[in-house]
Amino acid sequence: MFLKRLEIIGFKSFAEKVSIEFVPGVTAVVGPNGSGKSNIIDAIRWVLGEQSAKSLRGAKMQDVIFAGSDSRKALNFAEVTLILDNTTGLFPLDYTEISVSRRVFRSGESSFQLNGQACRLKDINDVFVDSGLGKEAFSIISQGRVDEILNSRPEDRRSIFDEAAGVLKYRMRKKKAEFKLIETDDNLDRILDILKELDDRMEPLAANALAAERHGKLVTELRDSDVRLLNVEASQLQTELLNNKIDMENKSKHKVELEKEANTAEQQVQQAKALLTSLDQKISELQEQHVISSSEVEKWEGRRLLSLEKQRNVKDRSKRLTENLESLKHTLGQLEAKRTELTQHNHETELQLSRKTEEMTSISRKLKRSLAETEQEIENLKSTYIEVLNEEATVRNELKHIEERLTGEQYSSEKTDKQTETLRSKLDTLHKLREQQTAELEKLKRNMEEVTKQGAANRTQLEKTETQLEETKTMHQQAVNKRYELQGRLRALKSMEADFSGFYSGVKEVLVAKQAGTLQGIEGAVAELISIDKKYIKAVETALGGAMQHIIATTERHARAAIGFLKKKNAGRATFLPLDVMKARFVPKDVLSKVNHHPDFVGTGDQLVTVQPAYRNVTANLLGASIVAKTLNGASEIAKLSGYRFRIVTLDGDVVNAGGSLTGGGSKVQSTVFSRKAELETLTSQLDQLNHSIGAAEEKLSAIKLTIAGEMQKTSTSAQYTDELQLAITRLDSKLRETTFEIRTAESERKTIEAGRKGSEDTRSSLLEKREELHKQRERLSAQQEEIQTSVASLERLAADRRNEEQALRERYSELREETAILREQVTNRSSLATTAEQELQDAKRKYVQTEDELQFFASQEEGEVLTPEEIEQRIAAETTIVTEVKSELLTKRTERGQLALSCDEQEASLKKTSDKIRIVTSELGNLNVAFSRNEVKLESVLMRLLEDYGLHPDNEVPEEFNATEVRARVEQLKREVESLGPVNPGAVEEYKEVLERHTFLADQRNDLLEAKTTLEEAMSEMDMEMKTRFISTFDAVQQRFRSVFKEMFGGGEADLVLTDPENLLETGVDIIARPPGKKLQNLSLLSGGERALTAITLLFSIIEVRPVPFCILDEVEAALDEANVIRYSRYLKKFSEDTQFIVITHRKGTMEGADVLYGITMQESGVSRLISVKMSEVPETVLSTP
Repeated sequence: MFLKRLEIIGFKSFAEKVSIEFVPGVTAVVGPNGSGKSNIIDAIRWVLGEQSAKSLRGAKMQDVIFAGSDSRKALNFAEVTLILDNTTGLFPLDYTEISVSRRVFRSGESSFQLNGQACRLKDINDVFVDSGLGKEAFSIISQGRVDEILNSRPEDRRSIFDEAAGVLKYRMRKKKAEFKLIETDDNLDRILDILKELDDRMEPLAANALAAERHGKLVTELRDSDVRLLNVEASQLQTELLNNKIDMENKSKHKVELEKEANTAEQQVQQAKALLTSLDQKISELQEQHVISSSEVEKWEGRRLLSLEKQRNVKDRSKRLTENLESLKHTLGQLEAKRTELTQHNHETELQLSRKTEEMTSISRKLKRSLAETEQEIENLKSTYIEVLNEEATVRNELKHIEERLTGEQYSSEKTDKQTETLRSKLDTLHKLREQQTAELEKLKRNMEEVTKQGAANRTQLEKTETQLEETKTMHQQAVNKRYELQGRLRALKSMEADFSGFYSGVKEVLVAKQAGTLQGIEGAVAELISIDKKYIKAVETALGGAMQHIIATTERHARAAIGFLKKKNAGRATFLPLDVMKARFVPKDVLSKVNHHPDFVGTGDQLVTVQPAYRNVTANLLGASIVAKTLNGASEIAKLSGYRFRIVTLDGDVVNAGGSLTGGGSKVQSTVFSRKAELETLTSQLDQLNHSIGAAEEKLSAIKLTIAGEMQKTSTSAQYTDELQLAITRLDSKLRETTFEIRTAESERKTIEAGRKGSEDTRSSLLEKREELHKQRERLSAQQEEIQTSVASLERLAADRRNEEQALRERYSELREETAILREQVTNRSSLATTAEQELQDAKRKYVQTEDELQFFASQEEGEVLTPEEIEQRIAAETTIVTEVKSELLTKRTERGQLALSCDEQEASLKKTSDKIRIVTSELGNLNVAFSRNEVKLESVLMRLLEDYGLHPDNEVPEEFNATEVRARVEQLKREVESLGPVNPGAVEEYKEVLERHTFLADQRNDLLEAKTTLEEAMSEMDMEMKTRFISTFDAVQQRFRSVFKEMFGGGEADLVLTDPENLLETGVDIIARPPGKKLQNLSLLSGGERALTAITLLFSIIEVRPVPFCILDEVEAALDEANVIRYSRYLKKFSEDTQFIVITHRKGTMEGADVLYGITMQESGVSRLISVKMSEVPETVLSTP
């Protein structure tokens, strides 16, 4: 596999289409600076997927498009196509030739194509991964890349080994797996949080659902039982009503029959009474006729006797007649008086009889009217009482119905309140949910805007971060270079310090012996034991002079021993300062008091150094009598003030000696012990700062690289996240609309409930008012019942009294009737007597007249005739017959009347019994009416409950073996159980099912996620093992080749690759150790630029030898090499070109000579690059040899 062709249109300086043919071997691209040869490398890097505009030396990706020139317009797009040979099957595609294209427009749109088919950058990366052509691979190496590889941290350097080992794809996969693992953990955390929330809800929901289910079962059973009970009650009531109706009809019929019987008896009694009256009148007439007829008999008997007397003795008769006439006159007077008396008595008796008769009539009327009226009034009151009972039953039923309706209204009100509360709670929840959804939607929209902005910001930030990366790399490299310099100087100084460089030979020998432990009691040189501020070094060094190298000994004995040591070895001389004999020297106080106020006075020499307390006498001895001044003029003035008794040293090293002589001037700066020591401290401090800066820069580089990786990841996932956000926005917007619809529905339901509650309250108020009215009406009816009951009782008592009175009246009536009969008899008798008396009076008058007539007759017997006895006997017989007949008829009539009166009494008794039966039947009928009304009201109440409570009509089928008592007890028990459950949530069962389903679903998801997590962790573990295996095998192979190739490239020496952390093969860095010929083995950073470049090239060749790449592009990597090394480089390049295609950008002659094809880039037209190709085999040897 090799790079066959590169086609460029509108990319950077290539305004026209350029096609570059590459051949196996080495292709060199040459040209003057600025001609655009590096644009070829940029084009290849760009088409392979470079995303950093800065890496392509631009500010934004559109900068790669040809921007135009003086003679050409700017183009609107740039396109690069790379054609690769795949006959070896290196790439996992079934093509012998692979073309990769990339195009970008000024609008910012871009596209990738793989073999002419649109694809993603990821697809291209997947094709090139582990092929050696990846972003982090070594297929494109520039001089900066060489430096980056060499100067990178060991941890960063291992990336090329990862690419060579084919580990990058596993790292990418592991990175994806880690992201998936993080997502899995996040999803798992979210699911666990939701499950915890659902677990918290499950228990109360289960209880509520159980209660709701129990409530539903109880209510259903209660409904069924209540309906059955109501149906049975309705059936029983209907049966009772039917029986009541039948009884009422029978009673009514019986009452009608009794009333008919009573009417018949009444008519019969009236007829009997009328007949009695007629008989009484007839008897009275017969009695009167009897009296008249008896009078006629007596009259004719008298006439018969008179006729006989007349016949016996007319004369005597006349005489007696005369006497009789006188007697008759007297008798007439008596008879008149008697008649008057009898008439008067009879009149009184008739009056008394009339009164008795009237009393009897009154009693009869009373008997007829009073008790009947009382009984009628009682019946009326009973009817009224029944009506009141019916009305009271109606009121009671209405009250019961109202109470039931009030209970229903109360239940409905409570239910409405619960529904309202539930709706209010639901509305609150829905409003909160809508607010939450609105907030979430707004948040998602803001997130969408932010993601959109963030996408642009990410791209901008990525470019800035890449710029920052380059700047940080530059700063890091400068700091590393500076560190190399400082480390070299520090090592040199430490080496000088270790060698006691700058000390006299005798001093050096003593110090070496002290270091070796040969000499005892040697503290060290003065210069080693004191510390000086940098600004006082020159003054102190001048003040000390050679005393800087004096050696401080613990005692004088130790000093002598050291001197003996020097003598014995003939090692030189040294001055020793025994601590036990050294005395301090000071500037007198009187002098100090004169000079310490001088503006140039700094202090005495011993005041300007820092030393351990044990060495104070030594520093005071050496420096205590020396004064330090700022300037030479000031030193002269201070010397004058001190009387030129003390040495005055300036900060610049000038000296006013005791006595007034001056020492000063300038000399080349030499490294003294003090300056070396100060420099060491300075270098150490600078190195610490540099190491800190480098560490910070490396951390910053790592952070920037991570940031770039993160930003690239963010950019790559931005579209997916945008789609997810858009989907989430769509779903949430749908949910928000659903929530809004639910809110509107709930609001409408609440308004309906509120309206229903208002109507219910109005109904309840109306019912309460009606109940109050009915209570008053019931009280009134109860009072009326009591009043009627009192009246009925009173009337019953009155009726009883009247019955007693009736009995008394009947007895009185009987008495009166007897008395009347007696009086009538008396009247009759007296009438008869009166009649008799009248008759007698008439008779007496008649006799008187007769006597007169007889006297006249006797006197004029001749003028008249007297009746014969036979005629008188006939007259008497006739009258006697009449009297007998009247008397017989009168007896018959009286007998008939007695029988009729007895029959009338019996009929009246029978009538009374019939009336009593009628009253009983009427009372029973009234009771039946009341029972019927009550049962009718009860039935109506039962039917209303069935219809209103259950919306049912009665079922007339009564189940067999139905125990109403048990069912009623069960209904009451069910009501208590329902009431004990309290308010329940009817939606709890459904809600619990939904929550349970969601819990089961989430639990399955949790298990899936746990399984996925385990799978990911196992896969990551396998990837780690594979990466370790691949990395260590590749590293070992490269290490062996690097050692060998280094000797060939450098003509000797040795080099090695070292793992910084062999125990951690996944993260360990790779350090390079090199020793060019004639030098010590040292770190790569200490090599020269050319050595480092050649070492990097050596490493590159070693890697290529272990893991050949299809082609390799080298951008002036040999620039730092000298000619001899360039020739080695070119020779080795030629050697490797048998397996790897090389494309090199170069200025070096040696490299050009080793190329198979030479491309020249020129810029004949300003801003436009042109291509010229030459095969090196066709170039004359003389041209190549021309300098």
